[in-house]
Amino acid sequence: MDERGATEARPNWIAIARGRGEALLAKLEASQEAHPSVEVGFRWLLRDKEIAGGVLGGGLAYRFFFWVLALSLLTSAGLGFAASADADVDDASAEAGLSDSVQTTIATAASQSENGRWWLLVLGIFFTLWFSLGLVRALRLVHSAAWRIAPQPLSHAPQSIVVVVAAPFAFALTSALAGWVRADIGFVPGLAATLATCAGYGLFWLWASAHLPAPDVPWLAFVPGAVLFAIGLEALHVLTVYYLADQLADQSALYGALGLAASLLFFLFLIGRGVVWSAELNAVVWERRTERTAARAEGRG
Repeated sequence: MDERGATEARPNWIAIARGRGEALLAKLEASQEAHPSVEVGFRWLLRDKEIAGGVLGGGLAYRFFFWVLALSLLTSAGLGFAASADADVDDASAEAGLSDSVQTTIATAASQSENGRWWLLVLGIFFTLWFSLGLVRALRLVHSAAWRIAPQPLSHAPQSIVVVVAAPFAFALTSALAGWVRADIGFVPGLAATLATCAGYGLFWLWASAHLPAPDVPWLAFVPGAVLFAIGLEALHVLTVYYLADQLADQSALYGALGLAASLLFFLFLIGRGVVWSAELNAVVWERRTERTAARAEGRG
């Protein structure tokens, strides 16, 4: 048999895999009525495609990125004031349990920002307020699209900005506390602290989702998205602590600032996608529940 005949005799693995995938998809579509989770999954995928969830997640990552830069200016100003007050930034960073590379970065930022701390403070406050407002508007647009409702005007903007600014510091504090418990107290208390942190993420997002644009639904409608967001955020935190932080520290000399920026953008894109997915999941689960309730009521009638 020549080479051409041998090639034709070989199984086409791509065609086989495609056929099996199509058969599995057809089987799942046929089982939607019998399995509610399958139906929710299909609706979830269709909703994500309908509202261009990937594009929305990228837009949120863009907003997150500049918001993080603005918060960095504020942090640098605070480090500058700490250095001018003769505070031992190195010892404080070490006591907080930060890695050597992060301690070096903080010390360098503190020394460099000491002279321009007032400019950093003014610019940090202005840009933090500006980009926090833009982030709030982006979150509202994402939830309006996920729930298929018209965008609503923003009310209580000052309160929303305060929450957006305070949330990352609260998350960082709770994550650092959980890390300290894992490192210094023991595995079981550390596991309990990790689970408590995850629950805290979920409760925060449950509260936040209830205050973002949505139809007139009870707070239980936001539970699925809150659970998904909490698990995803905790998974990203574990990935960062146990893998990504060491990789960036070891390879920062090779990749430099571009590598750090790319890693940060990818991390923020995952967070943005998590926000979009959680809003879509809340919408499709509640819509299906409403349709099932209405169908049962008509059947009784």
